[in-house]
Amino acid sequence: MSPTKKALVIVASSIKETQIEIDIKDRYDSKFLRYRGVPKGLLPISGRPALSWWFEYAQNKFDNIYIISNAYNFKHFERWASGVNFPRENILNSGLSTGILQDLAFVNRVKRIQSDIVITGAEIIPTEIVQQKHSELFDMDRNFIRMLDDNPFIFGMSYELLQSLDDYIEKVSPTADVDQKSRLKLYIITKAYGASISKLSVEDYPVFDYVDPNVSLQSYLDTWQFCKNDDFDNRCRSFKFQTEPLHMRAYARVGLMGNPSDGFYGKTMSLLISNFWAEVTLIPNHSDDKEVEAITILPNPVSDPHKFSSLECLVGVSQIDGYETGDRLLQACCKVFFLHCQENNIPINTRQGFRMMFETNIPRQVGLAGSSAIITALWKMLSLFYGVTQKQIPLELQASLVLKVEWEELGIAAGLQDRVIQAFGGLVYMDFDREYMEKHGHGKYQSLDVNLLPKLWLAYVADPDDSGKVHSAVKQRFLNGDKEIIDAMQKFASFTEQARQSLEANDHKGFAQLMSNNFNLRRETYGDAVVGASNLRMIQLARNYNCAAKFPGSGGAVVGMWNGENPENESKDLLQLRRALESEGFVFLEIFPMVYNN
Repeated sequence: MSPTKKALVIVASSIKETQIEIDIKDRYDSKFLRYRGVPKGLLPISGRPALSWWFEYAQNKFDNIYIISNAYNFKHFERWASGVNFPRENILNSGLSTGILQDLAFVNRVKRIQSDIVITGAEIIPTEIVQQKHSELFDMDRNFIRMLDDNPFIFGMSYELLQSLDDYIEKVSPTADVDQKSRLKLYIITKAYGASISKLSVEDYPVFDYVDPNVSLQSYLDTWQFCKNDDFDNRCRSFKFQTEPLHMRAYARVGLMGNPSDGFYGKTMSLLISNFWAEVTLIPNHSDDKEVEAITILPNPVSDPHKFSSLECLVGVSQIDGYETGDRLLQACCKVFFLHCQENNIPINTRQGFRMMFETNIPRQVGLAGSSAIITALWKMLSLFYGVTQKQIPLELQASLVLKVEWEELGIAAGLQDRVIQAFGGLVYMDFDREYMEKHGHGKYQSLDVNLLPKLWLAYVADPDDSGKVHSAVKQRFLNGDKEIIDAMQKFASFTEQARQSLEANDHKGFAQLMSNNFNLRRETYGDAVVGASNLRMIQLARNYNCAAKFPGSGGAVVGMWNGENPENESKDLLQLRRALESEGFVFLEIFPMVYNN
């Protein structure tokens, strides 16, 4: 009785380049540079890799599909697998192949296939002719595969035939060990496979012409590049495509009270401001784009330069901005968004891809949540593009997932405060009670009326330098149970509670005193070396001109309010403060709250 399981072995291990691969390496125009080194079976046919068409046709007809690659092309096939939900463990790296016999022996050792098998290549392009001709081959339950004289590119043997081959080998080589018998069996299979292939005649089998290793680049361009257009058009016809470019902004924030306790199960109050923002632009692919499902990250010419005017320019940009570009934020956000939807059965249709890019005017390295603004803007954009609602991903959860992008995917140390305020907008009171967080995965968030706030201003370092920052041990001390740090975080939390009460009572004097207390405690807890000389100087200047001030984030900026006695002096004090700050290389501006219509 033949087993019901069926296995397809796709051989893509040859280290000899095909003609089309050789031709591509002779081309240096941008259209072909991205195809250098790409295996022929992964070159695009009507917008999809050739192997994708074959896999789509064959995947439901086999219980297991294995791809034998080599040390040169393994990464290409691994990347292909990630886009078609092909199990990566079924892509086998045979090293530097010395022939199909060794490759088949390799896959047999690794996977121990106990089923009917088909052996074929990665460059089959299924057409209507192929599908009709071989439907019987793929649908038969018994003897489903046999040596096929009518098909030089799909060779197979039934499990029954394989067993009879075992009996034959046992008869002719009874003293051979298990490995020798296995190799002899694979040798016989390989010889039969080779004999089948030797019967190739392009005249007899024109639908398989693309498999010919002598197919040139010109032949590919003339005949094969768009040979599946009808199939492609049918796939697109039933789908409603979005056509207009989309734009989404997320804004900078200032922490008004309690920070840095958001990372220590404390309480904070934060305000979103309209002065600065990050904007993501998404340009949907058109239905007639041959790579309609593709996702393309367009580099920001300032944040992610891929082209420099000179070597000196490259060096200068590297010295200022380092090497961690914003591209990674977009890529990581897309990954977390997709996996969350997949794991929570939130339906999204990925048939239409897009190009995306970001722009930002949020000052860098001054603690105004620039990175999280880029991610939040893209998250909101993806939700809009794929029709994911706030009911499916509530704002509380969105903030936690944006943090996951930075914390888990990119290793960026961060807390929830920035992501919460950028999700909700306006003025938000946040309670990160540990027990509640561990139970719900997010804190307790309450939106407050921004009209309760006094007039606020912001100052920041015009040309920040991250290299001088001193590492703080506060987080580790907290994790170690240091009582001094735990008590400090509880004080930060109490300042937040009092600040909300002061605002609700219209007690701006009380709010200003709490801002000063918040900074004094931060300085006491972290020390002047961590706080930094420029930050201390901004605070001192603020106090010289009757203002209360504190850090709005991790440092590099201060947020403040006038706290004098005579209201008639407010404008004069703020003007003098502005001039004093600007004369020492700081930027000063009035803050304008940003409220979303969620």
